[in-house]
Amino acid sequence: MSAPTAQEFRSSIALDTERIATLAEADPNAAVPSCPGWDVARLAGHVGRVHRMTIGVLMNPVDGFPDPSTMEKPPTDPVLSAGFVRAGAATLDALLADRDIDSPCWNFLNEPSFARFWFRRQCHETAVHRHDAELAFDTAASPTTPPILAVDGIDEYFVFVRERLLGARGLASLGGSLHLHATDTPGEWMITVDNGVIALSHGHGKGDAAIRGTASDLFLGLWGRLDLVHDARFERFGSADVIAALGSLGGT
Repeated sequence: MSAPTAQEFRSSIALDTERIATLAEADPNAAVPSCPGWDVARLAGHVGRVHRMTIGVLMNPVDGFPDPSTMEKPPTDPVLSAGFVRAGAATLDALLADRDIDSPCWNFLNEPSFARFWFRRQCHETAVHRHDAELAFDTAASPTTPPILAVDGIDEYFVFVRERLLGARGLASLGGSLHLHATDTPGEWMITVDNGVIALSHGHGKGDAAIRGTASDLFLGLWGRLDLVHDARFERFGSADVIAALGSLGGT
């Protein structure tokens, strides 16, 4: 499957942000079950803050993260959270609209230093948190992420596994190989973790365990928003321990 375009990334950010804002207007105090201790207002504030961090990077593409003390903070009044997240997304979109997706730009992972990183990161960050906001109202209501974006999100997730999650979770091995298979679009991955190092390849293979599901469900499952071990939306084969080990990585 081809990579998403700049416009596809931007459209996804805009649509998902607007949904978060709409839900924050509906009930900013609704608890978010997938983010314990958060309500929708805090979730909207977090997304707005992350968008503003990215704005700072895009405005100074060689300098790294902006100084947090210079960034606008989320409002203390929950009622204002929808406006906060909308305003940040609008400014972010204006910057992305003027930025060549392959122009040079710093990022915080060991990835090629191009603006594409931020188009992609903000698309998937916002999509996961839109799902979080949906869960505050109806656990069955969350719309799916389009397959082309979900497949890209799965690929990006394993960048985080390599750079951030393995060390943070202290996982040296999955205990075997694992195959992921998207059922609604071309997308297959073979994953192993040995001595704390991940090996990832694309394509069909036979692992010690396998998980089948839609690309959107696999994307959310990897980020810990669906239960890879128990959720009925997935088909599972082989070693339950290997699947549980992958599920233990979770996300943010």
